Amino acid sequence: MRRVLAAVVGAGIAVGGGAAAWAGTAGADGPKREAARACLSVARQAAPDADKAALRDAVKACLDEAGIEGRTPTPEQQAKREAVRSCLQGAKADHPDDKAAARAAAHACLEQAGVTPGRLGARISGAKECLAEARAAQPDASRDELRSAVKECVASR
Repeated sequence: MRRVLAAVVGAGIAVGGGAAAWAGTAGADGPKREAARACLSVARQAAPDADKAALRDAVKACLDEAGIEGRTPTPEQQAKREAVRSCLQGAKADHPDDKAAARAAAHACLEQAGVTPGRLGARISGAKECLAEARAAQPDASRDELRSAVKECVASR
């Protein structure tokens, strides 16, 4: 009886320890995430009525003090971000009360800047077109055959 009880207790400790270790893993960004959460809670306590921009600045300053740097965008990403920012600010300035007109103006500006909003929608519609073409070309094809035909069609576009 003692052996069984000892085995059950030992198994419980092993399983409990493993579960605690598994739950405690936060991945590679764990310490950074925890530091960011701590900085955010300090910033919220210091200024409970602050807006998002003020909180963001406070958290960035706190993280800089802790020696944690954020990701720096590539020059291409930075240029795209600046283009989006200038288009949105211009559209809001031109149409302060009309959101639909501001959205249309921003869309046109973004297209001129080479920033294509809704890339995912275009990819999905392209895949749907490829699926329709594959079904028309091979009406009796199996699912795997259709999948490979769609993949080839999407890759060729």
